[in-house]
Amino acid sequence: MPEPLVGLGVSAGLAVGPVVRMPETQLQPVGIQATVTVTVDPETERARVVAALEAVALDLERVAESAAAEARGVLQAEAMMARDPGLGDDIVRRVLEGNPAAAAVDAAMAVYREMLLGAGEYMAARVHDLDAVRDRVLANLAGVEIAGVPDPGHPFVLVATDLAPAETATLKPERVLALVTEEGGPTSHTAIIAKSLGVPAVVACAGATDLSDGTQVIVDGGAGTVRIDG
Repeated sequence: MPEPLVGLGVSAGLAVGPVVRMPETQLQPVGIQATVTVTVDPETERARVVAALEAVALDLERVAESAAAEARGVLQAEAMMARDPGLGDDIVRRVLEGNPAAAAVDAAMAVYREMLLGAGEYMAARVHDLDAVRDRVLANLAGVEIAGVPDPGHPFVLVATDLAPAETATLKPERVLALVTEEGGPTSHTAIIAKSLGVPAVVACAGATDLSDGTQVIVDGGAGTVRIDG
């Protein structure tokens, strides 16, 4: 029998079911785009980025309305990030300097990311929220849909690199038997939501996303292990 994958058990319980992997949102690497000379109309790009930030904030607020209490506050905080006047002004300034909207968003978010990382453990934990907002804004600008939680039509074990609050807020405990992520920690959104839903969860589980869809696994949320069943 193969050795189990080992991570951090953050929500106790035992679950057996087939793996369904969380699809990844496909975004163009902005860092590469930002190094290419692109002719843009600053006013057009400014309007696009302002609209994208507001659209993301509204969408997060919409999801928060039907989310459990544990996720609602996080989603509302992310909406506030999207509307942060300092961040918005920095993005617009970069756009008016001639940068494409996506490159301006990526660069401004990177500065804020470093500020959060350097502001102590509590603020550093908000980096994941900022990254989630950035990805949603970039997806909006690119006209790409953010990947949602799949629904294969049967109960399953959801496996992901990580889960954003807007994703975990839509989980249905009657469908999701357990959560397994490669990243995250004991205070991550995945851990908090898993506990609130009462489903087993293992985070920081190296190799989890190498599991193929349909693989039958046994998830032990207490021991922090994921074992192939059979």
